[in-house]
Amino acid sequence: MPEKYHILPEGWKPDFERFRRTVLEREPGPVPVGDLYADPGTLGAFFHSNTIDYLHEKARLREPSNIPKNNISLYLERSVDFYLSMGWDFVTVHGLLGFSGVRRESPSKESEEIKGGRRSFMVSDSGPITGWEAFEKYTWPESPGQINLWAKEIAPILPEGMKILNLPGGLFEWVTWIMGMVPFSYALYDQPDLVDALINKISEIILKGAEEFIDLPESGGFFIGDDMGFFSGTMIDPGLLREKFLPHLKKMVDLAHSRGKLVLLHSCGNLKAIMDDLCDIGLDGKHSFEDKIMPVEEVYRRWGPRVSLIGGVDVNLLASGTEEEVRSRVRQILDVCGAGGGYVLGTGNSVASYIHFPNYLGMLEEGRKWNMENFGREY
Repeated sequence: MPEKYHILPEGWKPDFERFRRTVLEREPGPVPVGDLYADPGTLGAFFHSNTIDYLHEKARLREPSNIPKNNISLYLERSVDFYLSMGWDFVTVHGLLGFSGVRRESPSKESEEIKGGRRSFMVSDSGPITGWEAFEKYTWPESPGQINLWAKEIAPILPEGMKILNLPGGLFEWVTWIMGMVPFSYALYDQPDLVDALINKISEIILKGAEEFIDLPESGGFFIGDDMGFFSGTMIDPGLLREKFLPHLKKMVDLAHSRGKLVLLHSCGNLKAIMDDLCDIGLDGKHSFEDKIMPVEEVYRRWGPRVSLIGGVDVNLLASGTEEEVRSRVRQILDVCGAGGGYVLGTGNSVASYIHFPNYLGMLEEGRKWNMENFGREY
């Protein structure tokens, strides 16, 4: 770990149970920190060496075993070290669902700050399944052991007090990635039976992996990433989300709650139309907020009594603002969301490779200062 980033108070240890009480019981006290994940490019900058983006490697999407084990181990070890160094009480680990044929593309432009850092995007006009024949011939991943491979590998190196939050992927995202957003949009009306079959099949696979993961001693629950919105609304009609997707999300919630574990949802975009529905199914925490859509303080005032909130320090500010602006914004958020419990300090989206890293460190430090002033301790 780089010496200059020793930023935590001496003797600090992760305490997932405290994090859990903040989320579930809205226990007042020092505000914990956390996010969906940190980009591999961020890890590379932190450790002053490249960290391969295994998440977006085509080889990994087809067969995770193609990546040398020592490289995977290094990636996972760095993830634990980074999250621990930043003061998180958990580490997030991607499930290896491995759906084949999903297409990503990457622009040639790299981040000026993160060498080798690129942002990939999903191809929207096509996918491996757009009809019944392709559905019937598709090779589906069936092994929960393979899906949870990284979670099992990271478990033995977790520090005491830290837990794993599994990222199984989101049902809406996987369906739209496998069909392509454009063919999916047509199929909602032209081939609704195919859409339903795809939803049910993918949900079955996600749930199978979740059922194996949830009973691991190191399991803290799930942090589901499923972007269902954009700037002005949901990706599809809210009624279709309620009908076709949210019942499957509730299955994940019910599974986790049956074992006393958490379910947090990361979903980008404007979800005002379904926020009450997300609360109704028992979701424990909601993550991903953008000031131009609805500042996290407003979300806290409207839905905070029903669901805990994670993050809200806008990524645009972290990427382009000054450290003073970031610290001021952190204060504004904590003054509204911090004292009453049910809030976790974090970014509006993730610790992306294009944010200005000193701004992220300033965000964390200002949070610790606010905690000390209001609760007498930093964590």
